[in-house]
Amino acid sequence: MLAPATAGPQSLSAQAASADAASAVQPGQLIDSPPTPAAPHGALVAVTGVQSTADGKVAVTTRPATLPELLGGTSTNLRSAVSPSSFEVHPQIGGVKVVTDFGATSGQGSVSGSLGLSADATVPLPDGSSAKLSGSVSLHPAIDFSYQGGLGLIDPQQARVGFTLGAHADWRVSANLSASTGPVRIPLATYSASPVVMVGPLPVVINLAFTLSADVSADGTVTLDAEQAYDGQWGVHSDYVKGPGWTTTTDPGSSTVSPLRLDLRGSASAKAGLLAEGSIALYDTVGVKASIEPYLRAAVNGSVVLDGTSTTPTVNGTAALYGGLDINGALMARLAILGTPILEADLPFLAFHREWPLVSVGAGQSPVPLVNWTALSAGLFDDNRSAYLKTRPDWDPRALKASCPDGTRLIGLSHGGDNGLCTDVTKPDLWDAGHAYVVDHGGTYVTTDWAPGYAKAQCPAGSVLTGYSRDGRTMGALCAKSAAPLGTSTRTLWFDKGDNRPTAAAGGDFSYGFAKGQCANDEVAAGLAYTQPWWQLWAARPYALLCQKLA
Repeated sequence: MLAPATAGPQSLSAQAASADAASAVQPGQLIDSPPTPAAPHGALVAVTGVQSTADGKVAVTTRPATLPELLGGTSTNLRSAVSPSSFEVHPQIGGVKVVTDFGATSGQGSVSGSLGLSADATVPLPDGSSAKLSGSVSLHPAIDFSYQGGLGLIDPQQARVGFTLGAHADWRVSANLSASTGPVRIPLATYSASPVVMVGPLPVVINLAFTLSADVSADGTVTLDAEQAYDGQWGVHSDYVKGPGWTTTTDPGSSTVSPLRLDLRGSASAKAGLLAEGSIALYDTVGVKASIEPYLRAAVNGSVVLDGTSTTPTVNGTAALYGGLDINGALMARLAILGTPILEADLPFLAFHREWPLVSVGAGQSPVPLVNWTALSAGLFDDNRSAYLKTRPDWDPRALKASCPDGTRLIGLSHGGDNGLCTDVTKPDLWDAGHAYVVDHGGTYVTTDWAPGYAKAQCPAGSVLTGYSRDGRTMGALCAKSAAPLGTSTRTLWFDKGDNRPTAAAGGDFSYGFAKGQCANDEVAAGLAYTQPWWQLWAARPYALLCQKLA
């Protein structure tokens, strides 16, 4: 077996003493090696010279090869969860334990399970104090790789490289913080895997690595004891198209940040988050680097206590709680292995920052009821937020699907990215007490052609959209029976050419980088129109919403 070096003109030795071994390797031959002790990231090289040595071995010189040389005109489009069993996990501090659930593997090759860890650790801070970290984290990483070969061996027609990270965490941080402490990042564990994906009969090595850290900071003096839950799914990817070149996309997906317990005393804005810093590489060439951080931020002047037995905090002074999400990253300039033109510098992602209020309250006041806005993402996994439907049979087997939290309705969809937006604005708790619902795929309830030339999925009269699904070239509408009368006025909302949302629309950019449509706050979505775009004939995409006035 050949063992390539990793840089420069390469000289290899094969442990073979016969003339047959020398003839088995020829100049121009490609060597596509899976990960080995000598090449832990795999190797893709082209043989430039072969020479027998005096001791009967074979000396081979090589150069780095490119995927177009290996794959030629082959095409593939892979979105695949990475099996937890393929990861190496290394705790970075004492008190962190790996509790990975390997789950089950189906006959179709899909994987379940998660990368988990638990923590119960006390770590020193730069100012001489300490922070206590405890809780559990469960991660669901997936890779995103596509390739469409060209006619020659120079560069592909299209390519994509990226990754998605789903997560659930129950996390607690206790510390005395001050502005002088500065932002503190505490590495918890490192993760690495080298899955080999098949492109037709040819293997391609993809290396995924990331570090999970606790991130805490304050801009004043504060005593913090916060336990929060994080749920979400986020991703980054870079796309190449021959001619226009490279673009980068951040997918903020869906995020839920929920304070479970909180004891905050002082005068400061304090932040506690979980930061994942990751990279994806083809063989040993890093393609994309990114950082993803969901967080809880509390601004307090006085004290605020949330003891876990009530959703109403006890406040002496003023306090406000916020959930947030930060995503940053870049496409590496030296991604030569794809055979695409070399960039002059790294191509950064558009930094994504979103923060939303959770609660705002002062002494002697009742909390102001907040309007709920929930982003959905069903690009790689189901995103069912309805507690009721989780107890029922799968409402659209075989399809990727998303449903709104109980008490909210679907108000927005994106043209790409499989993202949606739910809310209870204007009319909360719209689902009737009996939880009646139907699923439509073929336009069973369409009475007028409100989107000529497009397939439709529509709710029956008296029902509202609370979810959506996609199974290849078909989309479905999840419809909940309304507990309140609906109006009769409807309109068609197109969003395939760009954003079509109300002025100063709430809910944030729920599908960053994609065109999206959003009905008005005094409307419900009652149907969706879809077809297959010319650039993605295998997948249906929504083009329009049917918006209907509330009564």
